[in-house]
Formats: sequence, structure tokens, C-alpha cells
Amino acid sequence: MHNLIPSEVYSSLILQYLYDAVIVTDLEFRITSWNLAAERIYGYSAKEVIGKSAMTILKTVQSNSTRDNRIVELQTNGIWQGEVFQYTKRSERLTIRSAVSLLKDKSDQTIGIIAINRDITEEIKIKEELVDSEERFRMSFDNAGVGVCILDLNGQFIRVNKKLIAMLGYEEAELLGKKTNEFAYEDDKILFDSFRDLALSGSKENIIYEKRFFSKDKRILWFEISNTLVKNRDGEPSYFVVHVNDISGRKNAEFHLRNAIKEAERANQAKSEFVANMSHEIRTPLNGVIGFNELLLTTNLDTDQREFVRNAISSAHGLLGIINDVLDISKIEAGKLVLNEVTSNLKQIINDSLGVLRWKANEKGINLRLEAGEGIPEIILVDATRLRQILINLLGNAVKFTEVGDVILKVNASEISFQKTKLEFVIKDTGIGISEEQKSHLFQSFWQGETNSKRRYGGSGLGLKITKSLLDLMGGVIEVKSQVGVGSEFHFSIECNFGKENSDLDSGANNNVPNEELAQYRESVLTDISPHILIVEDNKMNRELLKRMIQKYIPNAKIIEAVDGLEGVRFFRELIPNLVFMDVQMPNMDGLEAATEIRKQPSGSKVPIIALTAGALYEERKKCFEVGMDQFLPKPIDILALNEILFHYLNRSTLE
Repeated sequence: MHNLIPSEVYSSLILQYLYDAVIVTDLEFRITSWNLAAERIYGYSAKEVIGKSAMTILKTVQSNSTRDNRIVELQTNGIWQGEVFQYTKRSERLTIRSAVSLLKDKSDQTIGIIAINRDITEEIKIKEELVDSEERFRMSFDNAGVGVCILDLNGQFIRVNKKLIAMLGYEEAELLGKKTNEFAYEDDKILFDSFRDLALSGSKENIIYEKRFFSKDKRILWFEISNTLVKNRDGEPSYFVVHVNDISGRKNAEFHLRNAIKEAERANQAKSEFVANMSHEIRTPLNGVIGFNELLLTTNLDTDQREFVRNAISSAHGLLGIINDVLDISKIEAGKLVLNEVTSNLKQIINDSLGVLRWKANEKGINLRLEAGEGIPEIILVDATRLRQILINLLGNAVKFTEVGDVILKVNASEISFQKTKLEFVIKDTGIGISEEQKSHLFQSFWQGETNSKRRYGGSGLGLKITKSLLDLMGGVIEVKSQVGVGSEFHFSIECNFGKENSDLDSGANNNVPNEELAQYRESVLTDISPHILIVEDNKMNRELLKRMIQKYIPNAKIIEAVDGLEGVRFFRELIPNLVFMDVQMPNMDGLEAATEIRKQPSGSKVPIIALTAGALYEERKKCFEVGMDQFLPKPIDILALNEILFHYLNRSTLE
């Protein structure tokens, strides 16, 4: 089995050896592919034409259509078919039947043009000689390089040439007097009958179509048929002249190509599903690793133990970052990453992004600062999560690759119209810099400046690829300037609409608890309340972790545990808790169904429901809100985010 040729390679080989010239160009009509048939027909080798203008090489001329008209028809219909005159390397004029189509990639973006050209100079000559001379017709007919036959008005063979006899495998006597449809594939018999009716009624006198026939040895053959009605001197229908070309090879190539595309799409889908599933599965134990270590950090530990626990938490968050990157790149490659544009606080996004890197910059002694220009809007319409991700990626790289000096974030805005603004961001550092050779690889997946065993800097190598892809989705652009040993400067810009001041803002937090209240709460324990809290979670470790986290700050909380949505709905009816934590993915009944059922209960409309999930994707968060959940707590659970939710929904004023 190891000697079999992969279907993609097989398809490419068939196209290369196809009887027709297959010519591919880019959108500027520069030739990018030129098969062996093109070399045979036009006399140019592939090496001579690749990269050159198809117009210069082929010198296409058509009497009844201009080049501009052909381009308009191609853009409108996606395909242009017709006959043109073209020239060989030796300036010989050819009559070419051409089918030109737009070439598209997997995301349906037009990336070039593909033309399948057939030299029909000989066929045209045959048709002309039929009118001029019967003798010339006889000679040309019998020795034509394509199959030719003459049919009476009922579709019976009157005459067949040697080529057609060879194609079908029958003797001449076995064909003469028989109708062509006796040898045709059942579903295709209507093709001749339909044309015959049109031709005899005067509606259409010639046609080109594809039709399947059975050879004598029962093989299915694909023929491209050019069928023309010939009239006598009085203008009355006389007979049909049919030119037949065996296109079975092309059809096989198309079949293998389609299968190859489907197989690639299936593989890509399987990969995306695998990555998404594994990311979810890895997040679940990480929830325990991070959560229990954070709880451990709140106990009495000596200095070394505290440092060890912090390192374990940091390592787990690093692993979580890599998982997020892999999941993002998988969705980007599958074309499934979508933006969630909401009214957002730009200053909050910027401050949050700087805040994430502040501790690391201080640890390295780097001056991390913001230089904001005047007129920066406060409220904009943007995918705040993705803009924050872009800033953190670029600022994170700047801090990572800078050992001494500054990392500066410059932000400027310029108003484009009454409703739209252009935001420009510059991240400048005094780090190790990027060489010219490295710049060409910057935005590729899994690439890093140091790829050998001496790498000093970690990371997945996906950050800049994700950043570039996100900016492409936003309609933005990114540029880089750098000098080795001096530093780097990343510049990107996006255009966005102004937001409304009174809209709900995406601040990156789970609720709107004032910062001064949060600061006070994080230092205290709510000992004077004893709320009923329902945890609906199928993973026992996750239930235990969440329970311990809650009891750390609300010691008197009465916690009820349910192992799936069915049990969660039943416990809710019996106990009517003050707060519900609901896992999304569970057996028997998932969290979305359970939340829907709870909201149907008489007492279910007022009880807050907090979604728990290891997915943490916008699509999943949207589904949670659509079924009536109040907040969203991603796994691994951040203990401060949990505290904010507990304080917001369970302080004394909310329980009274």
C-alpha cells in the first residue's frame, strides 16, 4: 500500500497530462501554471511563460467580443466559454475553444483564473471543408484526430470515422443504422432528444454538451460532443454532424480533485473538533490545578512554599495560554472565528492590557508606560476581548524580548466621519530586535526567532499569527520596524464606530461592582450571611474546588451539589437557592437546558444563574445569555472573579 500515489498528487498528474491546455493565472493575469498540453499546443515551455502576462504570450483575439466584455462576463457569471484566436511561439494562428473560470480557495475567495483551452483549428477546418468539397470532407472525416459521425434526423448513425470506432470499441457495422442513444447512459439520453427538437424547430442549430456512453466492454466513457445541424441548399434540415472528444481523463481528474478537497475539508474539520475537545478536556484538570493552588496560597505557608505555589500557578496559566492559542489558531484556519463587536470602554481595554504585563515589566526593571494622544474616544464599538488579546500579545512580546529600557504603548485617534474613528497603536521596545530575514517569517504559525536548542524565550509561536489574523478580521493592518540590538516597533490600526455612552460596556469584568467596594471585599470574609448555593457540575473535583473557594469567603454558605442538569432542576424546585452555578457541558441534561427549565419555574426568574464552562468562547457565552443566565465564569476559575460574583449577588443588601 505504501507505493500508492496520494489522490492529490494523482489529480495533479492527471491535470498535467490532460489533453487540453490547462493555464492558471493570478488576478493580474500572470501565468502561474502551464501544463504539458499547453507546451504542445503553443510551443512555449512552462519555464518560458511562468510569471509572464497571458495576454503577451497568447495574443488572444476574438471578432465578436472584446477582452473587456469577456472579463465582465467572467466576473458576472464566474465562467466564460467561447472560441478565440491565439498564436503559437512561431506566430501560427490557432482557433481555440476556451472555458475560463474564476479560481477560488477554500474560503471562496477569488485567487486567480483557470482556463481550459482546446486547439480546435483542425475541427474548424473540417467543418469548412464539408461545405467546400465532398472529397476533402471524406479524407478529413476518416482521418480526423477526434471522433466524428453523421447522424440522420432521428439520431441514427449514417457514418462514423475511425477515431469514434476506436473510442467505442465497436465495429463500424455494429454502429451504422443504430441510434446513438442505444449506446448512451440512461440518464443522458434526453440530451440528444432535447437538442434534436430545438434544432428541427429552428431554435438552435448547434450545441456543445457532455454525455456518457458505454463502450463495447461496458466501460463508461465521458464524451464532449459538438453537435451541429446541417441544412441543404433549400434551407431544410438534412443531417447532424457530431464531433466527439473523449474527456474521461478530465472527468476522472475532476472526480479525484473533488474527493481530495472533500478529504482535506474532513481532515480540517476533524482537527478543529479534536483541538476544541482536547482544549476543553485539558481545561477541566487545569481548573483543579490552578484553583487548589490558589486556595493553598491562602493558607499558612513559609516563604519557600509560597514561592513554589506561585510558580505552579504561573506554570499552569502558561499552559492555559498555549491551549487558548492553539484553539484560536484552529478556529482561524477553519474560518470559524467570528468577531463580537459590542460597545466598549477603550481606556479600560488599554489599562487592562497594560495591567496584565505590569508585574512582569516591574520584575525585569522595564519601564512600561502609555503615551495617549488627544481626542481618543472613550466609548467605541469593537470586539473588546480580541482587541485586548492583540494588545497583550504585542505588549507581552515587547516585555519578553526586552531586558533593559522601555516598552511604550502609543495610542492616537483620528476622526474619519461623524460616526467612525481610526485608532492607531504603536508598541515600541528597546529589546533584541528582529533581523530582515526574520521579518519575513514573523506572522507564520509556530515560528520564533530562535528555533534551535539554545532558545532563551518560551511561548507557542502562535501569538503574532493570531494577532495578524484578528486584525485581518477587523479590517486592520499591522507593520513592523526593527533593528537588531536596538529594538522593535509594531504599528497597527483599525477603524471602528463610536459607541453610545449609555450602553452596557464590556469592561472585561463579570459585573459592575465598583472598584472601591471590590477592594474592600477582597480583604474581608462574609461571615454574617448563610445563603443557599446550588452547584450543578458533573466533575466531582470541580464541585469540590468551587465549594472550597466559596467557603473560603462565605464560611456559613449552605452548598447543594447536583451532578447533572436533571438533578439540578429537581434540587432547585425543592430548595429555591439564592445563587446557582451551572456547568454548561453535562450528561443527561446540559446546563443550557437546565437553565431554560429553571427560568420556567415560578421562583426561577429572580435567582441568578452563573454559567461555568471550560469553553470560554464567545459563541458559548452568547448561548448562555440567550437561555437567561446572568453571568459567565470561565474555567479555570479565577478566584477574584468568583469573589466579585459572590459579593455582587450575595452581600447583605441583595439577600434582604
